[in-house]
Amino acid sequence: MKMMHAFCPAAALLALAALWPAPAQADARHEAYLKTAQAFVEQHRLPDGETIPSEEIDGDFAGNKMAICDVDGDGKPELLLSFTTAPMASQQEFVCGFDEGAGKITVKGTAFPGAEYCTGGCVKEPTAHNQGLGGDFWPYAVSQYDPKTGKYEARGSVDAWSKKAYPTNPYENDKPFPQNIDAVGDGFVYFIDDEGFAGAKGMDKPVDTPVYQEWIKTRCPGTPIKVDWIPANGYGLKELETK
Repeated sequence: MKMMHAFCPAAALLALAALWPAPAQADARHEAYLKTAQAFVEQHRLPDGETIPSEEIDGDFAGNKMAICDVDGDGKPELLLSFTTAPMASQQEFVCGFDEGAGKITVKGTAFPGAEYCTGGCVKEPTAHNQGLGGDFWPYAVSQYDPKTGKYEARGSVDAWSKKAYPTNPYENDKPFPQNIDAVGDGFVYFIDDEGFAGAKGMDKPVDTPVYQEWIKTRCPGTPIKVDWIPANGYGLKELETK
């Protein structure tokens, strides 16, 4: 299913003065972002202060990505750094903001690379591995930006069981697909882990597609934001200066 994307290049934000901080704050923010991006590219230092050991870098570091875009909906751009040239367990993506009072970078949240940022400040984060029953459905978690804390807060996760991919469950003695749960007959049931959602039954009790649709509508009703990623190298730093 194709989804409409919300257009969000940093250049467009610059044109919207009402959504942009005062010039001095914007300059300080931009300078801090550039310094953080430069440390990432040249020293392999992450925004949390950790330096990536050379033995953990797999391939060309330019395969990593950077971007500046308002992804949390606070009207100010964030710096995004995506570290993927590493073993799966070490890969991560940072959403960085700027504390105007302290004059320093803050980490608003981290996610596994490939996260989908949506309008309204929610993000869908894929799991590192898909060893479940969902077939083409990749399990993911949802987080929501909280302007009170300045951080992304967890809002639940979901996995699925595809009847086409797995007519039976090989992890539970070939237990058959729960057709009685699949009332709409689309061949999918879902496992929702979210104590704050009434329809969720946890990761061991499946629910039907309409319940899943209501859950994601409640937890992340926004549309995907188009993030303009650039490579984490010298050319990328030059381009970042213009953002």
